[in-house]
Amino acid sequence: MPSLRRCSNTPGQPQRRLSGRLRRLLCFVLFSAQAAWASPSTQQNGGVQVIDVQLRWKHQFQFAGYYAAIAQGYYREEGLEVRLHEGGPNITPVEEVLSGRAQYAEANSELLYARLHGKPLVALAVIFQHSPSVLLARTDQGVRTAHDLIDKPVMLMDAQTDADFLAMFHSEGIPLEKLQLLPSSYQVEDLANGKVTAFNSYLTNEPFYLQQRGVEYNVISPVTYGIDFYSDILFTTQAEIDEHPQRVEAFRRATLRGWRYAMDNPQQIIDLLLNEYSVEKSRAHLEFEAQAMRPLVQSDLIEIGHMNPGRWQRMAETFLELGMVKSIDGLENFIYDANPPHLVERLRKTIVLISIGGVLVLMFTLVLLNTQRHLRNEIKLRKLAEEEVRKLAFHDSLTGLPNRNSFVPFVSQKLLDAKRRGEHLALCYIDLNNFKQINDCFGHQAGDAVLIHVASAIKSHIREFEIAARMGGDEFVLLLDGALHKRDVQRITQEICKAVEQPMPWKDHQIKVSASLGVAWYPEDGELLDDLMFKADIAMFQSKTSNAARA
Repeated sequence: MPSLRRCSNTPGQPQRRLSGRLRRLLCFVLFSAQAAWASPSTQQNGGVQVIDVQLRWKHQFQFAGYYAAIAQGYYREEGLEVRLHEGGPNITPVEEVLSGRAQYAEANSELLYARLHGKPLVALAVIFQHSPSVLLARTDQGVRTAHDLIDKPVMLMDAQTDADFLAMFHSEGIPLEKLQLLPSSYQVEDLANGKVTAFNSYLTNEPFYLQQRGVEYNVISPVTYGIDFYSDILFTTQAEIDEHPQRVEAFRRATLRGWRYAMDNPQQIIDLLLNEYSVEKSRAHLEFEAQAMRPLVQSDLIEIGHMNPGRWQRMAETFLELGMVKSIDGLENFIYDANPPHLVERLRKTIVLISIGGVLVLMFTLVLLNTQRHLRNEIKLRKLAEEEVRKLAFHDSLTGLPNRNSFVPFVSQKLLDAKRRGEHLALCYIDLNNFKQINDCFGHQAGDAVLIHVASAIKSHIREFEIAARMGGDEFVLLLDGALHKRDVQRITQEICKAVEQPMPWKDHQIKVSASLGVAWYPEDGELLDDLMFKADIAMFQSKTSNAARA
């Protein structure tokens, strides 16, 4: 229980002023509060609380964390017995929870839609930081962008479920009446056999079916158009939080433990699904699903369950822009808070029940309020720090270019896309010549200015959908997309080298630097990023040797 931990572990100036006897008395009051607040579940099984959880769809790796929490005994450790219920076309998780048939469930943007329409629902944790919802379109129908869907048959679900697609069309200025919208049949065969041009899909699921059938497809993702929604959101009702606050916290804690385990041990969860849940998917399909989920969950970068209030605000504003809601006032208190403001009132009632004097009631309440305020400020500062750390983790602080952490996953995905589409790419490795002499002669500030100059020269000669990164020191790398002719790449690299060689004013001097550049071609020089980097590095070294010989 958060308030108990605060009593014994949380540092703070007001608590240090309390005498040892008063601190012990405060802890006694809060332990008593824990006993007074605890209310039994509607179902009991040998002292274990039985709760029902509604999944969004059939058993599959998409819900791996819940299976892991059951199998590893995390729910049992919290005194819970969890029953998972499969979803389906006619099952709506929001309605299952509101009706009381389930206490917890997973939903997509329809959760926020229901909240903004007055439903007392609360988001407990976000599992997918980025939505896997995309439109798949057959390549042979010439559809590559959202605009290509005009006058074409497109399958979607209802508005609140597929709000991200509606927002994408709205953002691109595409009226819905210009699309032939059809209710989803949930059958990807309708796309495979050409019944529709585009089909609402999950990146983790339908692409596997199409690949198995040899159907070439393009992906139209709302993220490409700046619409980035949360997905697979764990939620409950406000009544559940008010009546069973400890159970909510225990269930959330065990669930997130399960998700961490599942993302670290995908093969164990796949074995579990095949052996105990009798899923219809093959092992290969489940492995595809597990791999496709990683960039969406981002468990290596962001704590599983993390929710950013700003992103919820943007999602709510999108609903408002689409005319789906009249107000976004319902967003207040939508995000789960383990230490809600009404905790003070709950404590006051508990103190009355155990006959603590009015003076102590006031003192304890002030202590808790002050501690809560400090905690909220600390959490706010920590989140701001985390945002800054994440930004620094993916961009070079000097030049503003992406760094290796951004470049590697971006290029890896580009290589996969190029392989599927039969396209050519060019990876260029750039190294400055005699850069150390600049630092020695003019100082490190001049060296930094040169690196910024080089970065600007590179960025000005590549297109928006291409990427250039600083790999460290005076080494840069860039990927040229859609490079159909080597002469085009040679022209671009020559222009970059000429731009780099332009003299740069520095105080009373003109600093001039040159670059050596090597190119590796995909797929001729290799299909893996490591192979291309190696070939480009060798080509760059040969260029540097040649430049040194000419000098």
